[in-house]
Amino acid sequence: MTTFKILLLSLILFSSFSQAGEKKAMFDLTSGDAERIEQRIVGAIKFLSNYYEKEGDEFKAVVVISGKSYKYFIKDLDNSPYKGDKELAMAQKKLEPMLLELHEKYGVRFDMCGGGMRARNIKAESLYSYVHTDKMKYVYIINWQNEGYAYVPI
Repeated sequence: MTTFKILLLSLILFSSFSQAGEKKAMFDLTSGDAERIEQRIVGAIKFLSNYYEKEGDEFKAVVVISGKSYKYFIKDLDNSPYKGDKELAMAQKKLEPMLLELHEKYGVRFDMCGGGMRARNIKAESLYSYVHTDKMKYVYIINWQNEGYAYVPI
């Protein structure tokens, strides 16, 4: 009887541990709207991370940057194609600490399309240090989806 109780308890404990999992999302960021980025990237990732943590799951997020969103990941606007854009400078001051927090606190990875960077004359050294730029957008998307990341367009 004691052996049965130990076996039953072990099965219950094992099943509760096996319930915990990993949830993964890859955000395809093309928007140039700072408010949308704040809500749909920053807000959504924080919400999802907290939600899945309460569910006992780990949440992992990747943001693939392309389209009109490049400008929000440049650390020195004065040495970029966006020099003199005062509206962008104000938006960037607000977004910069939020994006850094996503990277540092939530472990978010940021991948920027290298092809689009070249087309816009954006140099890798002008970006935030946590932005990866070694591949084109489609390669990033295909690789992350093959790693099991859900596709979320923004």
